[in-house]
Amino acid sequence: MPRYLRTDIQALRGLAVLLVVLYHARLGPGAAAYLGVDIFFVISGFLITGLVRTHVEQSRFSFWEFYYRRAKRLLPAAYVVIALTTIAAPFFLSEVELKGFQNQVLGALTFTSNIVLWFQSDYFGGAAETKPLLHFWSLAIEEQFYLLLPAFLALAPRRWWLTGVGVLLVASFSLCLYLTSRDPSAAFFLLPTRCWEMALGSFGALLPINPNVAAKVSRLRLPALTLLLFVAVVPTGSPHPVEDAAVVCLATLVLLLAPSRDNVAVRGMARIGDVSYSLYLIHWPVLVFVRAAWLADTPALAIYAAVAFSFVASWVLHRFVEEPFRRGYATSRVRLASGLVAVSVLLGFSPSLAIAATQSNIDFAYIRRINEGLGPACDFRPGSPPQEIPRNCQTTDKPELLVWGDSFAMAVVPGLAKTIGETGLAQLTMSACLPAVGIAGFSKPPTASPYSRAFGESCIRFNDSVLRILKARPEIKTVVISSPFGVAAPGEFMLLKRTKDTFTEVNLSIDEAVDGIKALVEAVRALGKRVVVLAPPPVGNIDIGECLERKARGIVIVGLYSDCKIYVAQYRRSHSDTLELLNQVALKAGVEVISYHDFLCDGTACKTEIDGKFLYRDSGHLSYEGSEIIARRTRLAERLIAAAR
Repeated sequence: MPRYLRTDIQALRGLAVLLVVLYHARLGPGAAAYLGVDIFFVISGFLITGLVRTHVEQSRFSFWEFYYRRAKRLLPAAYVVIALTTIAAPFFLSEVELKGFQNQVLGALTFTSNIVLWFQSDYFGGAAETKPLLHFWSLAIEEQFYLLLPAFLALAPRRWWLTGVGVLLVASFSLCLYLTSRDPSAAFFLLPTRCWEMALGSFGALLPINPNVAAKVSRLRLPALTLLLFVAVVPTGSPHPVEDAAVVCLATLVLLLAPSRDNVAVRGMARIGDVSYSLYLIHWPVLVFVRAAWLADTPALAIYAAVAFSFVASWVLHRFVEEPFRRGYATSRVRLASGLVAVSVLLGFSPSLAIAATQSNIDFAYIRRINEGLGPACDFRPGSPPQEIPRNCQTTDKPELLVWGDSFAMAVVPGLAKTIGETGLAQLTMSACLPAVGIAGFSKPPTASPYSRAFGESCIRFNDSVLRILKARPEIKTVVISSPFGVAAPGEFMLLKRTKDTFTEVNLSIDEAVDGIKALVEAVRALGKRVVVLAPPPVGNIDIGECLERKARGIVIVGLYSDCKIYVAQYRRSHSDTLELLNQVALKAGVEVISYHDFLCDGTACKTEIDGKFLYRDSGHLSYEGSEIIARRTRLAERLIAAAR
């Protein structure tokens, strides 16, 4: 039976898409069910390579024919989903998210989604849930791979095929190993570090397997399937895509090399495999829009309904779009090709048209712009610790106050800068870097996050640099340290701790964080300067800036947060660790902690807007306007200087 007609391969496709859908819906026990995409990569490499190999060996391979068939197979269904998503997007996404969506559409149309999304976010991050076309990254990687593979098979001597693909496999996997610890997002999204998975399938398609070997491989089917499912449910915790992906990909190859017998279970899963492409296309934007409507705490019933709708819609898309085009709905190749080009151009402009049709006269993107304090240059990057305070990161030549911390510290600077007067301030900040000495938080593998162990080392060195700068700036008398002071989930983050000249990884704990902040306070005081801690503003369980924008634009908000307020009892429950950490810092370091709470909150709720002005730009950072309103109305600069000791 031809590879592409095997029922067991369709069943494997069905399993892969089910894993992905369940992972995206957060249903079931599959902690690493995202590995379904890796299964797809191996299947794709196996099938496409087998097809190209057959045509080349029969001297009937044509580049035009190959890409025509790929376009006819993939584009019609994808274009329908892109069009429907574009129509819906203005009713669910904020202006900032819509601008990102425009780039997602262009990436999807040009098969560069992986590159676009590499710049926009990481796959595992919360921001991913606001990107309706995020999942097109995997299709982009496949098509980029198929710009290269057919050319190699068509032009290289056959004796080079297996060796060439094997070299590509090893080189790509080696690069993936190297880059995963240094730039996890690049390792996840880019072709050079992911093509080993498709190359593994290609290698299997090119292997000469005799009946005796095939029989031996067949005995490994059950162990391979068991291992595949086990790793998807109980991953090793290694960075993705390395160990877990390698195990799943090898198990998938075994299943491809050893056809299984037909049975009820295989046929049932194959029915899902038949609609797997349409289901993959549809399910993610549906989940994004459902979650956008609820903002947070989306009820399980809504998620189940979204998944059920995705299955029904995928059957419709498969039945009336995907299959008719695949089977030759358009008789004229020129007509189909020209039609696809025309639709591509139209879809490229469609987000701009949809946004214009629903445009508000308020520039929410500007109101909610990233608050970097005195400017982008004052947000120092990992690996580039400051040697001095840049001129544009201080309001006078001899500022008396320094704001030190992370992005939360940046957000308070605009208000302080406009109210501090001749005293002047300076800003030394690094996003996500806790102001502390000798410790830093970092993401545990397999999270594809920019906050890796290398980031943690850079954070510790950044704080060391700030201390050196303070020593050389005697005019700075007061140091304000600001941060969310959050204690992240232990399953996702760890602490990097420096002891003498070595770094060790330790579990997150309030005590370790308090000790690091206390060490900073003592080091600053040893330089003859006074210190005060600025607590973060109260936050809720939602993106407050998005909620305020949606309310102002008249978009329906479903659920508990339609008033966009922060409820005190909920905040105290969800951020009890932060409040405890600040209490411990005040007690052990003998430092005053200044809070916004009395100004923003009553006994029940905290304000998120004043006189129609957004106080927050996102889930916790103050907007530029919010920073100034709070600084003026609370006389924040005076309070901080008076409380420092």
